[in-house]
Amino acid sequence: MRREPFRANDFTYGSVLKSCKDLGCLKEGMQIHGCVEKGRFAENLVVRSALLCLSAKCGKMEDARLLFESMKVRDLVSWNIMLDGYTEVSTADTSFSLFQLMLAEGKKPDCYTFGSLLRACIQVNCLEMVSQLHGFAIKLCFGRSDVALVRSLTVAYAKCGSLGNALKLYDRTMKVDLISCTAIITGLAQQNNFTSDAFDIFKEMILMKTQMDEVVVSSMLKICTTIASISIGRQIHCFALKSSQIRFDVALRNSLIDMYAKSGEIEDAFLAFEEMEERDVRSWTSLISGYGRHGNIEKAIDLYNKMEHEGIKPNDVTFLALFSACSHTGETEIAWKIFDTMINKYGIRVREEHLSCMVDMLARGGNLEDAYELIRSENGITSLSSSTWGAFLDACRRHENVQLSQVSAAQLLSMEPEKPVNYINLASVYAANEDWDHALKTRKLMKEAGSCNKAPGYSIVY
Repeated sequence: MRREPFRANDFTYGSVLKSCKDLGCLKEGMQIHGCVEKGRFAENLVVRSALLCLSAKCGKMEDARLLFESMKVRDLVSWNIMLDGYTEVSTADTSFSLFQLMLAEGKKPDCYTFGSLLRACIQVNCLEMVSQLHGFAIKLCFGRSDVALVRSLTVAYAKCGSLGNALKLYDRTMKVDLISCTAIITGLAQQNNFTSDAFDIFKEMILMKTQMDEVVVSSMLKICTTIASISIGRQIHCFALKSSQIRFDVALRNSLIDMYAKSGEIEDAFLAFEEMEERDVRSWTSLISGYGRHGNIEKAIDLYNKMEHEGIKPNDVTFLALFSACSHTGETEIAWKIFDTMINKYGIRVREEHLSCMVDMLARGGNLEDAYELIRSENGITSLSSSTWGAFLDACRRHENVQLSQVSAAQLLSMEPEKPVNYINLASVYAANEDWDHALKTRKLMKEAGSCNKAPGYSIVY
C-alpha cells in the first residue's frame, strides 16, 4: 500500500496496530508508531488508543504511561486500556490510583472499567474494595441487566472469600455461565462449605447445557472427597467420561486419585493413576497417602522408590504421607531413614506436621527418649502443637516415664495456662511420683489462676 500512491488514514493505522497487538508483534508496532509520529495522525485519538493498547497488551506499561500522559485528549477507552494493562501486569495498587485520577477528571466508569478493577481486587484478595466497587456501581445505576458486571462481581466475591454474596448475585442472574459457576464451585470446594449449593449449581449447569470444563469437575470431585460421597463422585466421573468438552488433564486425574483413595477405593485410585500418561508429584503423593492410610506400607514405599526412579522430586507433603504410613504400621526404622533422606538429600525443612507424626509414632512404640531427643534437636519444644504434647504426655504416662511426663505436662501448662486439665495433668504426674508438695502447689496455682471455675456438669432424667 505504501508503494502504491495511496495514503494511510486513521482507520488504516488503527487496524494494523490492532493486528500487531493481537499477534504480539511489538517491534513491528513500534515501527508503525514511528510512521504515525511523522504523519498527520500523531494526535488522532483512535490511533493513539491503538498504540496505547499495543504497549499495554505487550506488558510495556512504562511506554504506555508515557504515551497516555502525552495525550491531549483521553477518552474512557484510553483509561480502560491503562487500567486493564496495570491489572494484567499485577500492579493492583497502580490500577486503583489511576482509577481515582480518572474519577477526578470527571470520567464515568463502564462495565469494562469495573471488570479490570475487580480483577485487581482478586489479585490482592481485597474483599473490602470489591464491596466498595459494588456499591459504587449501584450508585451509578448499573443493574442486573449488566450481565458482564454481575458476572465480574460474582467471580470477585467468590475468589475473595465472600461466597454468600457470590451466591446472592448468582441467584439474581438470568443466564448461567461457565466463568461464574467455576468461580463459585471452586470457592465452595476450597472452603468446604455450602456443599448443597455446589451440587445445585452443577445440576443447573447440566440442565441448562452450559459449557463445562475440567476445573468445575475437579472442584466437584474435591467436594465429594470432603463429604465422603463416593457414589456421587462416581456419577461425576462417568459424566466427565461421556462429555466431549472435558479434558482429562493432570489436575483432574489427580482429583480422581485423591477422591478414590480417601474414600477407601484404593484399587480405583490405582487404576486412575495407571491411566495417566503424565504424572506430577501430587499424583504420586495422593496414591502413596492412600496406601499408607490402608496400612499397606510396602506398596507406599514401592511407589516412593518408583517416583524417585522416574525423576519426580518428592515434596514436604509426600514425606508427610510416608511418615503417616510408617506411623500406622509402626515401621520406626523405615521412618528414620526417610526422615534422614528428606533433610540431607532433598533439603526439605522439617515442618510441625512432620515432627508431630514422628513423635507420635515413636511415643506409641515406647521410644520416648528418642521422641524427646527429636523434639529438642528440631526446636520442637516451641513449635509443637498442644495436641501433640498431649499425645506425648499420654504415652509417657502409659509407659510410666515420670521424668518426661513432668516435662510434657509442664510444657502443656505453659502453652495453655487457662485450661484446668493441664494443671490436673501436672498434679497427677507429681502425685504418681509421690511428690505431694509439688502436686499441692500445682493445685494451688490452678485456684489462684481461676482455672478451677469450670462450668458444672448436669444430667436430665426423664
